[in-house]
This record gives sequence, structure tokens and C-alpha cells, in this order.
Amino acid sequence: MKQLIQFGQPPLSTETLLQSARYTRSKLPVRLARRVKALQNLPFIVGTNPYIKSVYQLYFNSFEIIRGFPEITSIEKDSEFAALLKETVDSHAENIPTLAKGFQECKKYMKSDDIKLFLDDMIRARIGIRLIAEQHIALHNAHDPNYIGIINTRTQPKKLIEQCAKFVQELCEVHYGSAPETIIDGQIDTTFTYVPVHLEYIISEVLKNSYRATVEYSQKINRYDLPPIQVTISQGKNSIGIRVRDQGGGISAKDLPSIFDYSFTTVPQDDHENHPSDNILVGVSTMAMQAGVGGPIAGLGYGLPLARIYAQYFGGSINLMSLYSRGCDVFIRLKQIDESKQI
Repeated sequence: MKQLIQFGQPPLSTETLLQSARYTRSKLPVRLARRVKALQNLPFIVGTNPYIKSVYQLYFNSFEIIRGFPEITSIEKDSEFAALLKETVDSHAENIPTLAKGFQECKKYMKSDDIKLFLDDMIRARIGIRLIAEQHIALHNAHDPNYIGIINTRTQPKKLIEQCAKFVQELCEVHYGSAPETIIDGQIDTTFTYVPVHLEYIISEVLKNSYRATVEYSQKINRYDLPPIQVTISQGKNSIGIRVRDQGGGISAKDLPSIFDYSFTTVPQDDHENHPSDNILVGVSTMAMQAGVGGPIAGLGYGLPLARIYAQYFGGSINLMSLYSRGCDVFIRLKQIDESKQI
């Protein structure tokens, strides 16, 4: 991270841009090669699954293309490299939902713990790969003085929460005919250094669950006045806290230990398969992923596990407390990005 921020410090000179390009070109093939090797080490029958095989081919092709790119010695060559990176990033947009489908079909061939370890490692590595690539791409489109590439030095949680809540609320109203309000309180003037698209995914995933639980539980108990979702922001010396509180009935004791497991979902599979176009979760996932993960994955049970990995990537955490028949409190802790540490 220290290196990425250093390359983006204003004023951005040609030499700095070329240094960033060379750094990106040297780091990405190594990380891509590790993903290729990890996929090769899967059991043979799993590796031949069409979904998993297609992801393997994408990583292998990206490794070959970037490794074969000539040395970057001019701004013209850098522009060509940035365009190549953009194409590569876009081609990998559906990797996680594709892997999710593949492992759903192959879960009988691997232990659940082995699948979890593989996916945890894969997703963490994917975040780092995309971060390095997108950082260099963003340096070519630098306009906002608060941004260093894709890193916002003055991220405003309140503003971002409002944007996510508005979108989720609109989709909720379309799907259910009603939606709760979101109340934001606490230290609402908080700003900190973070990657906004990561925070967008985390917040959208948590809000998505709270909205759906609130509406469906209200329908179940014939509650016509929907209680609001309460989001509280706090700022400490080295971290930011966000609590999302709902009155959506909570999570049963038998389901609580599984909420951060891959493929665990409370979305009825028949409903997801038969009505994919109007399911609130599909729309929210499509919006929230953006460059961070890519693709609708609702109903596949990857939402909260992914959100937790995104929070943990920079030293944060997500914890959930449930009061059954009442609601849930989700506690998000985000560490201020420390420029003295590298990813």
C-alpha cells in the first residue's frame, strides 16, 4: 500500500507513472501465477468442472499476456499497458460467481473446510491483484484531489451509506412494495482513508440483509409500520466503527454458526432460480460489487463471507449479534489504511 500511494502522490509526473507501470507489470504475473498453481492443485475432477476450468483459463491467459508485455519505457507504452489492464480486469469480473457455481457442483468431491480454505485464499489474492491493477488504471484518470488512484484519503462513511441505502431501498420497494427507512447517527462527520468500492460492497451486503429481513419478518408478524434500519458511525484513533441495527427477527440459533460459511443462504433457492430478474438481492449484488468482485451472486451464500474478507483485508472485522425474534446488530470495524505497510 505504501508503494501504491507513493506512485500516486501529486503532482503525478511521467516518470512516476512509468514507475507505477513497471511495478504493476512486475507484481501481477507473480500473483497470477500463484492463482494458476492453486487451481492446478485442485482435485482433478474439480479442476475439470466447466465453471472452475473457465476461471483457470482466464488466470492462465492473463498471466501469459501480462508476462509477455514488453518493457515499459515510454508514456505511449504505458497507455497501451493501462488499456490492457482494463481489458484484463473486465474479463475477470465474473470470477467469484463462476467459482461459486463450480464449487456448488463439486462440493461432494472436497471437504467443506478445504473449499473454505481455497476460497479464502483465492478471494484475498484476487483483492490484491485487482487493487494493484485498478490503482494503476485509476492514475490515468486522476481528477479528484482527494483520490490517490482508487484510494480516497477523505472517504465519508455517511455519504457512502446514504448512497447504498437509497439504492437498496428503491429495489426493496420494487420487489416488496414497501421498504424501511435508514437512520444514520453517531459521528457522522467522520472521514478516513480507504478504498470506497470495498466499503460499498460491505455496506450494501449488510444493508441488503437488514432490509430483506425487516420486510419479510414484518409480513410474517403482520407488522405494518416498518421499523427503521439504524446505522451508527464511530471514529477511534486508528479505526472506524459502523453498527447496522435492524428489527428483522434475528437469526435462529441453528443458523447462527453458519452465517459466514460459503454457500449458506436464507434465500429460497426456488425463488432465486425462478425469479432472478426481480429478486432484490440480484440487483443489489450487481450494483454493490462494481470493480470489487463483479457479478450477481445473491442466493449463492457468498455475501457475508466476502464482506468479512473485504473488511479483514486492511485489518478490520465484521461481527454479528442476533436477538432471535427481535433483530440483528452487525458491527463493522475498519482500520485506517496505514501507509507504512504494504499489502
